[in-house]
Amino acid sequence: MEGESRGPGSSPIRGGAVSEDDPKSTRPPSDPGKRLASPPHQSKEETSESNSGSGLERSARGRKRGTEPMVLPTRDSAGSGSDSSAYSSPLREPKAPVVPLCTNEDGTVSYVFTDDDAAVDKYYDDWEKYEAKMARRKLLLTSGRSSVTERYTPKATEAVITYAKSVLTLSSCLDGKVIRCTGIVVEVDAIKNSAVILTSAWIICTKKPLDDWTNKEYDPKAKVNVHMLNGSILGCQLMHFSKHYEIALFEFEFTGSIQLQTLPLESNVEFDQDVFLLARDKDLNLIYKRDKVQLVDPYEHQHNHYQFVNGPIPECGTGGALLDVTGKVTGMLFCTLPLVAFIPSSLILKCSKMWKTFGQLARPHLSLKLGTLGFLGIPRVEFMSRNFSISSGLIVGEISAKCNAEELGIRAGDVILSCQNERVSSIIQLEDVLLSIGEKHLEKSNDLSSKVDVEIGVFHVRKRVENVINLRVDLSDRLEVFHSDDEDAKAEGSKGEQAPVTAPDEAKP
Repeated sequence: MEGESRGPGSSPIRGGAVSEDDPKSTRPPSDPGKRLASPPHQSKEETSESNSGSGLERSARGRKRGTEPMVLPTRDSAGSGSDSSAYSSPLREPKAPVVPLCTNEDGTVSYVFTDDDAAVDKYYDDWEKYEAKMARRKLLLTSGRSSVTERYTPKATEAVITYAKSVLTLSSCLDGKVIRCTGIVVEVDAIKNSAVILTSAWIICTKKPLDDWTNKEYDPKAKVNVHMLNGSILGCQLMHFSKHYEIALFEFEFTGSIQLQTLPLESNVEFDQDVFLLARDKDLNLIYKRDKVQLVDPYEHQHNHYQFVNGPIPECGTGGALLDVTGKVTGMLFCTLPLVAFIPSSLILKCSKMWKTFGQLARPHLSLKLGTLGFLGIPRVEFMSRNFSISSGLIVGEISAKCNAEELGIRAGDVILSCQNERVSSIIQLEDVLLSIGEKHLEKSNDLSSKVDVEIGVFHVRKRVENVINLRVDLSDRLEVFHSDDEDAKAEGSKGEQAPVTAPDEAKP
């Protein structure tokens, strides 16, 4: 990963500005994606950061998907090069030793480096160690990103007009701002003249950071309307919503003159499968695209359970339907960059079942960011299969600070092979297993304050050995929050509130 110099006026801490009056001003590294190589040990500099943000915020909008030139490792270089039985130490990006200077008129806070020269020197020394370890990680067999596969196969679309009758628009007004999402009619009660519509929890989200792993704020009492295709606007009531999966169910009543039909949910979706995107724009016009499920993993700032199509769709298309060629809903869409994300129907169905049965969700929090081994490319997968008899699994990209997985020796680059004795080759398979664990717990108890045991099979890529580990993790219906360093982990509140964390630009071991 090469260093990158920043021009005048840029800030080492995102959102700030460096004074050009000081010709000796230098810019230390700020994040793994954009930093100076070998920063000099010299002057202080002023930076600014929004006090409404989440620390050293990193933007992922400018990143591009792609693959770096691949060098296939030899068998001897498949691990870390060390035969030590000890686990490698967790890696944390060093935090700049800065102190607040003043609060600006626009509400931002300006910072300067501390006068403690020893702390500044230690920061640069720690950064050199961080750079060296990041370079070593790039040599791991499981390093590398998945690539985008874009192929299109035309399919018959005669039934699209029929399907579109079940795709509607929802709107809300939060803090004076109108929010629009698409919704999918999934249930109709002709006797009560009521219907249930599936959409995104974004419709009631008052604060949505770029990083999916940080706290969001919702207003469950917000007034939400359904815009019918005949021009009428109907109020609806929130039934359930999930902060982690960001799905929501609303119920509304309609008159007998309105004809509604449902779109069934199909739990099976395959990578590279032909699909149709159905949503609506702000003027209720139909958005229709033919696409394929992409063979890519989520970015580090995105939820594990996201899958992707090429898209694009406008932001108001969030909550739209992803259909297979038979007209069944295989997922719900989210407007994300650079690719449109969707949550598979298998997870939606499991959530819906738990809501109907128990009135709540329960999901274990493993505190791991994951990728798919099969997306590394055939040469690397063949190498793993030939030398270690491993051809599928989930690659650990990053581990939340102070979590049980970290304490038990799981490190970035390791491969999750199984969960609860079930082999897992995709992240969605793992999510299905985790929700099943939560469902079984709710069958015995409604207490979500306890912890549960999750047994996972792990291949430690540095030591080149397999191991079965029993994780003791939290069971919760809340958002799974990721702690990027030890201080974030310690700052978690006693009542379940999580401290804000930064949006990582690169996975860190």
